[in-house]
Amino acid sequence: MEELSNESSLLAFELFDRYGRLNREYSEHEIRKGSGVWGKELDHGDLLMFDNIHVIEPPWRRKGLGAKLVSAVLDKTRHESKAFFAIANPLHLAQERVLRNEEEYEEDNIRKQSDNFEHFLRSLGFRRVGISDWLAFTDDDSHPSRHLDKAQDWDAPAQLKGEQIIPGPIRTILDSLADLSISGAECAAKIEEVLVAEENAPLQVWTDENDNTILHIASIGMRAEPISYIMSKVPQLAEKRNSDGYTPLEVLQSSLDYQRTRQLGGFGRRVIVMSDRFAGFCQADVECLAALTGTEIYDLAELSDRDIWIVSSATDEMASRVPVANPIRNTLRLKYGCTCGQCVGGFLSPRMQFALAAQAEYQHDILNDYPGSDCSGADWVEGNDDVLGHLPMAVQQNLVTNKSMREGFINMCQHVARCLRKKRLPNTATVLDYIRDEAREWPPVTKSFLQRGGTVAAVANMLFDKVIAGDEWAGDQTLIEESGDDFNQLPVCRNDHEFNFVRAMCGYVEIVTE
Repeated sequence: MEELSNESSLLAFELFDRYGRLNREYSEHEIRKGSGVWGKELDHGDLLMFDNIHVIEPPWRRKGLGAKLVSAVLDKTRHESKAFFAIANPLHLAQERVLRNEEEYEEDNIRKQSDNFEHFLRSLGFRRVGISDWLAFTDDDSHPSRHLDKAQDWDAPAQLKGEQIIPGPIRTILDSLADLSISGAECAAKIEEVLVAEENAPLQVWTDENDNTILHIASIGMRAEPISYIMSKVPQLAEKRNSDGYTPLEVLQSSLDYQRTRQLGGFGRRVIVMSDRFAGFCQADVECLAALTGTEIYDLAELSDRDIWIVSSATDEMASRVPVANPIRNTLRLKYGCTCGQCVGGFLSPRMQFALAAQAEYQHDILNDYPGSDCSGADWVEGNDDVLGHLPMAVQQNLVTNKSMREGFINMCQHVARCLRKKRLPNTATVLDYIRDEAREWPPVTKSFLQRGGTVAAVANMLFDKVIAGDEWAGDQTLIEESGDDFNQLPVCRNDHEFNFVRAMCGYVEIVTE
């Protein structure tokens, strides 16, 4: 969407995720779903975005021409698409009109024009998506939006608070939270000085013009010690919502997800997609999340990578015998954005684990059977060239003449699958440990494959490629069609479709060989 306009980029990132699915906040969140008339149907079909609606000559305005223009565009789209949604942002339309007419670019003027566009679009059947700035339209007469009176559509509550005179004690707290030159502990101590004073008790529930409490503001500033102190002193603030409908925890989670997925940079403040480059939140962020959720965590800096791998792959029964195991797991899941509470290593979700294991087992079986037991090595390599692409060409040539190498490649798929079924990370170290300690393979064909240039990474990268190709959103949906209830019964997680993030966390990168 970036190639079309900045506005289409805003649409892509504000309303949808990287796979074009509606941001679930706008259909499921208690407050941010707004009227609740829009949902997963926006995940499918085409989108028609109105970037500009303009009747040029003043004498022709307010004569219904705008409505006729929109209707004409909708009619034309109906001939091009069997299933589409029209979408528009009144604020952007207002900004475009003001710029085109060379009017005063003032906030009051923009807001007035935006209100006019909202009224206009609603008169045509558009209704707001959640509490976003976007309004959408569908031709489907049975859709809930077509039965919602425009007067019942969600509107931002009138802002009753004007410019506030901030009480002195609150100013002290705000200044402390904003002062990055002092430590979190010092900041918490300054807040304590204010809140312990009996005369300041009523100020504990103070809110700013956006209904942010002092806990919201501490969460926005990502200061763990102040968050912990405020939570201990005024725990009821954890449930308070600001004007965006967010609790303090949700404010922090929203900010971190923005950080995870994108950043602005380059000429024209272009949006840069960051999802595949995500490497986890920093320890300070994790401490803030832990403070708001009451989660016991552990300082990962005290552990080696191997320690983390061992704890990540431990069974629940094994973990119960190690006091620090669960705090370590908690920390990893907060760090890597797990929302299901079951991600191995904090990032490998049950659904992705299932998909990789199922693909590994499938590849093991199909490679054993195709193109047949009596085929030559050359025929085998040619018939399976789609799975060998991550091997160097010299290794691929060795496969032609070395049957044990071919069998080792096939068995490597099975070894990876068994690691995954045991809820272990499929990184090179874990898979090699499994081969050495548990595989009991004879003859040792996998060893032959590895000794002659084969790698775990070549097989793992192939499996990631295949899972992406069969994914319900990134690919052709064959995985969910073939797996059905077994897959659907697994918990949903934020990490379910972050394939290249998980690939990188397992130590693999996409390799293109010549």
